[in-house]
Amino acid sequence: MKYHTKVERDGRFWLVHVPEIDQWTQARDLREVAPMARDLIAVMEEVEPDPFELDVSIELPVEVRSR
Repeated sequence: MKYHTKVERDGRFWLVHVPEIDQWTQARDLREVAPMARDLIAVMEEVEPDPFELDVSIELPVEVRSR
């Protein structure tokens, strides 16, 4: 199964939304996004964190996009 994640900045953290399960988590930096999303999906779907595909979509803050 393939899960999508929508990532956006909120203050000091990156908010991670997984629409397929309509759940949120957060990450301190972009390196943590995929592991946090996998852990969230694994807990909510009661599956192992590795057997599914993860599609990460990052929405950069406006001030970063303008550069």
